[in-house]
Amino acid sequence: MFALANIVAVGLGLIAFAVVLNSWNSTSGALVAAGVGGVVAAAVWLVWNRLVGLRPVGKLTGLPKVGSIPADPPRPTPTLTDPGSDAARAYQRAASRLEASTRGRVLLVSGMRPGQGATTAALNLAVAGTYAGRRVVLIDGDVPRGILSSFGRTGTKPGLVELSSGTAELSEAARLWSIGEKSRLPFIPSGVADGNGTRLDGGGLATAMEPVTTAADLVLIDTAAGDDEALAALGEVADGTLLVVPRAANRATIDELEARARRSGAPPVGYLINEAAPSPASIDQHPILRSLKRALATALLVLLAYGVWTGFQIWGSWRGVEREGLDVQRAETLLELPAEGIVDTAITDDVAAAVTAVPSNESDFLSVLIVGSDLSGSLADVIMLAIVPANGDDPVLVSIPRDLYLPNRCTKSYTKINANLAGCGDDVNGPTLLALAVEDFTGIPVDHLALFTFDGFEEIIDEVGGIEICVDYPVRDSKSDLDLPAGCTQATGEQALAWVRSRRTQELVDGRWRTMSGVSDLTRNERQQEVLLDMFSKLRNFNSPADLTRTVRSLTNAFTLDDHFGITDAIGLAWDMREINPATVVTIDIPVQAQTTAAGAAVLVPTAPFNELLDEIYPDLVVSGELGSAPDE
Repeated sequence: MFALANIVAVGLGLIAFAVVLNSWNSTSGALVAAGVGGVVAAAVWLVWNRLVGLRPVGKLTGLPKVGSIPADPPRPTPTLTDPGSDAARAYQRAASRLEASTRGRVLLVSGMRPGQGATTAALNLAVAGTYAGRRVVLIDGDVPRGILSSFGRTGTKPGLVELSSGTAELSEAARLWSIGEKSRLPFIPSGVADGNGTRLDGGGLATAMEPVTTAADLVLIDTAAGDDEALAALGEVADGTLLVVPRAANRATIDELEARARRSGAPPVGYLINEAAPSPASIDQHPILRSLKRALATALLVLLAYGVWTGFQIWGSWRGVEREGLDVQRAETLLELPAEGIVDTAITDDVAAAVTAVPSNESDFLSVLIVGSDLSGSLADVIMLAIVPANGDDPVLVSIPRDLYLPNRCTKSYTKINANLAGCGDDVNGPTLLALAVEDFTGIPVDHLALFTFDGFEEIIDEVGGIEICVDYPVRDSKSDLDLPAGCTQATGEQALAWVRSRRTQELVDGRWRTMSGVSDLTRNERQQEVLLDMFSKLRNFNSPADLTRTVRSLTNAFTLDDHFGITDAIGLAWDMREINPATVVTIDIPVQAQTTAAGAAVLVPTAPFNELLDEIYPDLVVSGELGSAPDE
């Protein structure tokens, strides 16, 4: 019954939690919902307890009450050690009422469970009856424990087991305890089970015990609570069962106790209350206190369940993310640069020096290459390198122009850096070749890579609720489908994508469209940085675990990650960046100059080595040594 009460209470608590959370879907709402769920569960349990829970035993059974033994008797056997005590007198009254209000002379004494006083009650009732001049016989039927046999110090064997098996006579098994100057209490110990586990034979026991059951006024048999096999054997000898119970119980427990007695063949004939026996479910605690404990336990349970469910959803989303192999070291070995380097007649010595990177202190930071591909998937439209220092300093964000003219290890010639995303045949895939090109230029080893398409970019922006784009005049770009009004617009993913891709942005001034001043490929880089930081600031703030789950799902659907980027890496990265203000993120602008190649292509060439730019911000990330040259061996 208590199990059912707990299930119903917790179930209704979970329903209340879900209802409140659905109305107030936030982190605070989850805490409030857990509290409400706990209160509901506690209230349901309290009402259940009042209606069908723990109640006085007398209201749960129609059996006659034999007596009530006070709590805290001076000793376990007050009838022997302190005959004048309240407990001893209570046992004396109970022994007298037992014969008057019950039928049968052979009674089993049984409790709900071990430790609730059945053995003590059997002993004291036997002593009290003997003192009253009745012919009482006490039998230890608890074969596994043999507590009464140990108490009397008259030996355990031969006893009840040997009588039932016929290996001992009644004269051999019976003992006679001296409990006073003139009083003697006949006693039969439990005996010892044989090696085959045989305990009691009901038929043999009935035959052996017949002289005892015929001559005695009352035979009390202590039993092992829950030992149905022994109870069935003893039931063939007994006329009924005296139940020893605490002052309060639940109906299911009492019903089971009575049913167990009836199954043994010795139906219940009465009950004795032992005030010192512990009641189930901590009945001695105030119901309100127990309800408060249940409210707290339920609140913690639903929060734990909610957290586990959220984690399971996040893990499921993470496992569904597409993966791309990333092995830069292998690619570097396969695509080794010529000893003289890659030569291009359009590249001057100064420019060649600018594309030669100084290695960095790899252990001092974590780097993530973020790449957005065009519709073909073979050209990189967005290339950004995020560098997170291990010492907790503000992260660095580098936007690399897609037209940056750099050595290409696959073609052994200079190409735009975005062309590396096409890969190098079957040997090296596109993301790996692009990461290698970034490493060659920056000296920053790429730890992880995140690749997204235009559709993925739009999905992420829409998931975070859009981003704000402010312009002085209406703007457009037919190439990127850009079309924004003047002022500030909460741009959708489609609008944000058009904004960051636009290279020929026009604005409407005085009724005429004109090209915005200063718009170039570098302008795209600035916009990409702004949009990425704005998006990151929103990703950092989740109103609820449900928002987090949806965002993770959208991110995993939008991104392709490298095959080494595990969920623990993602959690660690998020944890490291949890306190970072996007406004404090350091951005590095790569100085470039426009140039035309021999083939007539417009490209951008760097005018300063990347390590010089990095050294101005975080010199600790650059290997010590003369800038522009390899470190000392």
